Amino acid sequence: MKEKKILWIIIFNLIIIFSEILFGIISNSFALIADALHNAGDVIAIVITYIALKLGTRKTTFKYTFGFLRSEMMAAFVNTLFLSITMIYMVYEAVSRFFYPEIIEPIYMIVVGIIAVIANGISAYLLNNMNVSTHTHHEHHHEHGEDTNIKSAYLHMLSDALISVGVVTAGVFIYFFRIYYIDSILTIIFSFYILRHSYPLLKKSFLSLMDANITEISPHELDKIIKINENIIEYHDLHIYKPSSKYNFISFHIVLKNNNLILKEIEEITGKIKYNLKKYDFNHILIQVDTGTHIKNKINCELKE
Repeated sequence: MKEKKILWIIIFNLIIIFSEILFGIISNSFALIADALHNAGDVIAIVITYIALKLGTRKTTFKYTFGFLRSEMMAAFVNTLFLSITMIYMVYEAVSRFFYPEIIEPIYMIVVGIIAVIANGISAYLLNNMNVSTHTHHEHHHEHGEDTNIKSAYLHMLSDALISVGVVTAGVFIYFFRIYYIDSILTIIFSFYILRHSYPLLKKSFLSLMDANITEISPHELDKIIKINENIIEYHDLHIYKPSSKYNFISFHIVLKNNNLILKEIEEITGKIKYNLKKYDFNHILIQVDTGTHIKNKINCELKE
């Protein structure tokens, strides 16, 4: 169902691109052509989103033991990075047009801009609903978070809609008042707005690809959970990472004081740790149990006061 909606979004945006290029040339409106180029970049972003969704449904294999969990964060990073670069370019062009405004035909800007607002608005609405439904499904399974891949695509469509609003507004001002520089001012405002809201997603997806710990648990909370049993001397080789919005991975070794515990007693200790970690939405937990001969006096996680 998600894939079908995204295909419709791609079709909507291809219509917008060809319309804006055609009428941009006819009306001598650089704003329409620039918006068309921006939409072209967003179609690429949506295609990446579509591919990532298809890959994300594939099962694990002996070669890809994690499946394609990374596809979500990778697509989100590429999408938001491309969006940020596009917005910076839009600001550059807007500043240039502010000092050297060109005479354009505003009627085409208004008509095509309204069509673009409607199409991009529908696209953003569909993507946002997809993400809301995904978020609700996660909460039902105690897996909080939203699909960063879909969110990045939603931001692209939202930015397109906002810029199209700017195009329509600029067209109206140009038509009635011949104020050509209003196009540049609105473009700069919308570009900075999108940059501000894209940065958190860009940062999150980048840190995920770097296997950084972006979960909400603090070092002290983790220390308290793992050292819940008096038999645990220390823990080390700690690794926490979030390969996608749906999964939180954690693995570590625990060193036990008593080397004569039976398997059932050990499983009771690790079971309690896993139970508490699941409260923090960890859904892939790996614990290796070591004897006192494996003490390293480190936990690979600096505790700060």
